[in-house]
Amino acid sequence: MIEHARNFILKEVDNPALNHPDLNQKIKNKVQNSKNIVNKMKKTGDLYKYLERFHNTPSPGEDEVYDEMKKLGLNTYEDILPVFYQKFNHDIDNTTVLNDFIIGKIFSSWDIAIFAKTYNVQSGIYLIPGYPDYQAIFIKATLDGGKYPNSWLIPEVELKYYLYSLKEKFDPNYKVNQAILNSNTTKTPIYVFIKNNLELTLTGIFQCIEMVSESDGSKWFRLKKINIYETTNPMTDEEYHKEIYKNIKEAQKLTSNERKELLKLVNKKPETVQIITTGFKRDPNVVAEVLEQANGICNYCKNEAPFLRATDGTPYLEVHHVIPLAKGGDDTVENAVALCPNCHRKAHFG
Repeated sequence: MIEHARNFILKEVDNPALNHPDLNQKIKNKVQNSKNIVNKMKKTGDLYKYLERFHNTPSPGEDEVYDEMKKLGLNTYEDILPVFYQKFNHDIDNTTVLNDFIIGKIFSSWDIAIFAKTYNVQSGIYLIPGYPDYQAIFIKATLDGGKYPNSWLIPEVELKYYLYSLKEKFDPNYKVNQAILNSNTTKTPIYVFIKNNLELTLTGIFQCIEMVSESDGSKWFRLKKINIYETTNPMTDEEYHKEIYKNIKEAQKLTSNERKELLKLVNKKPETVQIITTGFKRDPNVVAEVLEQANGICNYCKNEAPFLRATDGTPYLEVHHVIPLAKGGDDTVENAVALCPNCHRKAHFG
């Protein structure tokens, strides 16, 4: 549906304007910027929210783009908004929501800018949805380069993140800085995205512990990641197991008596967390061929399968991709092996 919605706008407004020989280049540049935003939309509701910015017809002289396009008889976003609603109203409630931002998943700057409704990918801090009732604070953190480089104080647990500054003035009263400082009082979660080239990985939900002032006038926030047991946000399966392992390592630092005391306080019925997994449409012929070639023998340890399947009595082996599908590996016989459960776990975690 979103593809149809985007194409409707491009056909009615953007493409005719960009192809018109008499529309000056300055206006075409602005139209191109709008077209870029439209093309980044992934949900019809988000696209409609963007178009709603144009619900009022500008007065003469108020909007140069509108004036120039109307002079040439071109449609504008203002013109097509009612028609867009009629054509796509059944899908305009399909918008990006906070739970679409899954811990451990990769996003783009556009994903954030569209959700924040700023349509500005240059920002480093986004207040969502806006003053004063923030639902969340999104932070993009680059961990290399610059005069004031952000860095991990404790890898993936505590982050040193510099305040927003203008001309090296680190003023805590700037709106975005103040929002972070007040986030514990307002109970506003801080979503930290670690930037790597054009990719942004949501590394977790954080809270502001303190603001630190340096002798050179710079200031930074100490942000601490909220434990997996304290957040209800969805996360990838990989992130879940990484967090569980980290918590187990912390528990192993305690003495047996300390753990036993804590166990007395624990609810024996654990709470649930939402884990998001992505599956691949695997070729059954690859699985069948790899298992047949293995003939019941694990390709790694060379032992027989540890048991027979209850369903059909065949040797139980698991087909493993040498280069994982999630990392671009091919779903082919050449990239797959048949493993016993122990060797399969070893291939992933050993």
